Amino acid sequence: MNNEYKKFLDEYFLTLLDFTHTSRRLNEVLTLDFKKYCQVGATYDSNSALIISDWTGETENGWVLPFHSGLFRNTTKENYQNEMISVLSREFCFLYSQAYESLEKFFKDCVFYKAKNNLLFSEQIKKIFKIDGELTRDNIKGGEILYKAIKKIGKETLQTLSKENNTRIKFGELLKILSEVRHSIIHSKSVINKSKIHVTQYHVKIFEFLFSHSDIGSEKLIIQLDFKRFEYLLKKLAEFAFQIFKAISIEENLNWKYEK
Repeated sequence: MNNEYKKFLDEYFLTLLDFTHTSRRLNEVLTLDFKKYCQVGATYDSNSALIISDWTGETENGWVLPFHSGLFRNTTKENYQNEMISVLSREFCFLYSQAYESLEKFFKDCVFYKAKNNLLFSEQIKKIFKIDGELTRDNIKGGEILYKAIKKIGKETLQTLSKENNTRIKFGELLKILSEVRHSIIHSKSVINKSKIHVTQYHVKIFEFLFSHSDIGSEKLIIQLDFKRFEYLLKKLAEFAFQIFKAISIEENLNWKYEK
C-alpha cells in the first residue's frame, strides 16, 4: 500500500538538504575570506552608516531630504574574523529556525492528511485545537498542541520509540528545547533565558547536546552555531522527523522503510 506520509517527509528532507548544501558553501567562502585578511600585510577597513528620510517631512523640489541616524558600524582587520564568525552563526541560527518551521509543516501535513481521510480523527483533532467549524490547515496551530495531535496518530508506537531509541532522547522534551531555541532566535537575537532550558537537568542535556552557547551574565546565554554543529543539528532534525514518520506508518500499517 502506498505510504502518502512519505511525500511529506521527503519534502522536509529536501528542505534540510538544501539548507546544508548552500550553507556549506557560505561557510567555505567566508572562512577563506577572513583567513585571507588575517595574513601579514593584509589590510581591511569597512564603514557603514544608516541614512534615512522623513516620509512626512519637508522635501526639496519633490526630493526627499535624507539625514544621518547617528549610527555607525566599523570593521577592521583586527575584528574581521570574529565578526564573520558571528555572521555565520547568525545565518545558521536563522536557517535552523526555518528548519524548525518546516518540521512543524511536516507535522501539519501529516495531521491534515489524516484528518481529511478519517472522520473520527478529524473530530478528535477539532477538539484538541478547539475548532468549531471546518478543519483547515490555517486553523491547525503549532507548538505543543500540534505535537499532541501527532501523538494521536503515532499512538503507542510513538510512545515506545520515544522511550526506547539509540539516542536516549525523549521526543516531547526534545521538541520543548527545539521550540524554545527557535523562539529565542527569532524574537531575542538568539539570547535565551536559562530558565527556558533549565526545566529539568534532562532538558539541559538535550540543549547542550545540540547547541553551542556562551553565558551572558547569570540568567541568560546566547546560542551560537558553527557549520559543523549546524550540520549535525539538521541531521538530528531529519532523524527526529523520521521517527515520527516511522511511528505513524507502523500504526497505519504502512511501509516505513526506505528501499535502496
